[in-house]
Amino acid sequence: MLSNFEPSRVLARCTSAGRVTAVFLLSLLAVSPPTAASHLSPIDRDAVVGQDVFLPPAIVTPSNPESPRPADHTFTLRHIYHHGTDRHPRLHRSMDVTHDLSSSRVFLAAEDGHAEHDLPHLSARSRGNTIQRLVDRRPSVVDPMVAHARQEGYVAVLDASAWTVDDVPSPDVTDKGTVLSLAYMAANAYVETEDAADWLDIGEPFNRSADFGWQSDGLRGHIWADDDNSTIVIGLKGTTPAVFDGDGTTTSDKINDNLFFSCCCAQQGQWTWHQVCDCATSTYSCNNTCVTKSLHEESRYYAAARELYSNVTDRYPHSTIWVVGHSLGGAVSSLLGLTYGLPVVTFEAVPEALAATRLGLPIPPGSDPKAPQTRENTGAYHFGHTADPIYIGTCNGATASCSFAGYALETTCHTGSECVYDVVADKGWRVGIGTHKIRAVISDVILKYDDVPEDDDNIDVNNDDSYANTNFNLQDPRLVGLPRYNDYRSHGYEYQDYVLDINLQDAGLVWVQG
Repeated sequence: MLSNFEPSRVLARCTSAGRVTAVFLLSLLAVSPPTAASHLSPIDRDAVVGQDVFLPPAIVTPSNPESPRPADHTFTLRHIYHHGTDRHPRLHRSMDVTHDLSSSRVFLAAEDGHAEHDLPHLSARSRGNTIQRLVDRRPSVVDPMVAHARQEGYVAVLDASAWTVDDVPSPDVTDKGTVLSLAYMAANAYVETEDAADWLDIGEPFNRSADFGWQSDGLRGHIWADDDNSTIVIGLKGTTPAVFDGDGTTTSDKINDNLFFSCCCAQQGQWTWHQVCDCATSTYSCNNTCVTKSLHEESRYYAAARELYSNVTDRYPHSTIWVVGHSLGGAVSSLLGLTYGLPVVTFEAVPEALAATRLGLPIPPGSDPKAPQTRENTGAYHFGHTADPIYIGTCNGATASCSFAGYALETTCHTGSECVYDVVADKGWRVGIGTHKIRAVISDVILKYDDVPEDDDNIDVNNDDSYANTNFNLQDPRLVGLPRYNDYRSHGYEYQDYVLDINLQDAGLVWVQG
């Protein structure tokens, strides 16, 4: 049980996810045979090469030598977008928030012992951050490229001239107040508005006779803007936590969770898992192309998030856009950031690097399409703590809470940088699913620490036998191990080591086929 404790100085580091030893495991998950670059559209024929071809990396220097100056922002909630995913995939609605009306009160709903919390406005600081991204990032250009990669079965690796390295005004993740405000924006994405009269259809005409229950299906995005609309923040709704289907958006969330974070759509593994595709070819074998197509169908969260982003950019074409999210919303936020080169901050996000390999996202020269977690300068920061089994990738196994609830969370790697509060070492917390919710993270972690995790990409892996050392035992590199973690993990951040124990000798092995 979480108890009140005195504020203390954080000992964790904000580290590059590519430095974690589990990188090796994920690189095996994306194994697929090389495909010839044939039948390309005229636009892509000269730009796309096979996924096993690596171009020399470009020199990573900002294209704009003048870095953005630090600035203070005051954000207010301006709009709410809702995009259907499973039952209503064509539904897309928006609602404007007018702050002079009492009916538009912005607050966090009471839950799990946390009282309602008013959010009239939120403050944050920005600073320049280096992001490597496409020169032409318009959805009308990027979306066909991603769709083409999915259809052809390989990732687009574009020439260096298609990429730029920009100093982008980004959230100052070293500032506690900024991190706290962004966490509130992610939490606010859970607040539901019951008054449907203010919702406007912005997509295809929607059948009003099918209106009942539309708010329980789909992706919810809360749009925050600063005073001069120079910076827009999209807060994406994460997974609704419930053990059984039928509560809010839980069923739709579970479908998307098991597509994003399972080796084979939860088709193989614990009997309690909620199966969401039929891609297994035999025992412990999975057709990766089948999984990729299931993940990228229009009714899934990633496609809905791209359309939501496109509508926001149409409304604010000259604004800098940040994306924040919690849990599944955090993972989708990260994928959106990788697609369009956006600053991203997530909280307790499920590790999403495996999903990034399956979506066919464009990658810069010199990057490994099979290991997106090794990319530098992504602009993404994943905040989380060591007592959350979802964030650290240990919420699996027959007796795990996630498995009991039907979730197949088998991934372990984040892209970008991981910013970890080591509450296990600092506070003596036990790992448990109850620490995952965003309101608990805000009140019991972010507010309790004096500082946020330091930004330090130079973390080393300690392989000393006196620790719980990494132990990989894969007999065939084409086999994917499903790790079963021991209950102990060593986090000695003050000595800059991060040690995992991953025993694959007892694990199920999955043959990934193209």
